[in-house]
Amino acid sequence: MIWSFINSGSLTGQENMSIDMENALELIRSLKESTILKPIFRIYAWDRPTLSLGKHQLISRAIEEQCKERSIPIVYRPTGGRAVLHANELTYCITMPCDSMEEARIAYRNIHHFFLKCLNTLSIAGLEFAKGVPSFQEHYQSLESSACFSASARHELTCNGKKLIGSAQRIIDGVLLQHGSLPLDNSYLDIADILSLSSEEAIKLRSTLTNHSTSLAECVGHSCNFSEIASIISSKWKEEPIPSLQTT
Repeated sequence: MIWSFINSGSLTGQENMSIDMENALELIRSLKESTILKPIFRIYAWDRPTLSLGKHQLISRAIEEQCKERSIPIVYRPTGGRAVLHANELTYCITMPCDSMEEARIAYRNIHHFFLKCLNTLSIAGLEFAKGVPSFQEHYQSLESSACFSASARHELTCNGKKLIGSAQRIIDGVLLQHGSLPLDNSYLDIADILSLSSEEAIKLRSTLTNHSTSLAECVGHSCNFSEIASIISSKWKEEPIPSLQTT
């Protein structure tokens, strides 16, 4: 099984979600027909700020109106998780055969180990994995839970204790689909203004996100662009592919 690495560059939100889902469906067809398996590790950007929602996440009419007023498209991810404002960021998607939740957990861990190796080339201090796991049952009952970057899960990459890469998984007919977002600057924090129904709520949510998450620019101390980080990822993939993800 040989992996494909794809850098799609900047596309619309609908194009990105359609490509990821079609890659998963193609792999499902290959499994059913016992043909050559073609797992994919894809990275990409967004042509404009776009709000993505987890597969089962509901939003209010008021939030839809907020996005319409700001010309922010809304798309649903085929994976789970909470809302993400994709602005200046690098997004990844993995589609691979997966027989169990244990394999999915291993893939989740390994992809974040891979990103750690990539970002270590930037000599960032304080990079590590989230040590604790919050009570998501309690967390999801709060306003702050509507945004993905309000809490970290085990094995997610953090910088100085703040979430740096947010990821979500879904297994569909023996295929793992995993998404992840690496904010390049703090524009992702504008989600607070979209999800909040009052200025007080927006201030509270922005504060929560600022305290619990970070961007690559904040970690390295200067601005970062997609092409630079994509090049690092591409080079590292060629040198040292993700354990148990590259070939079997």
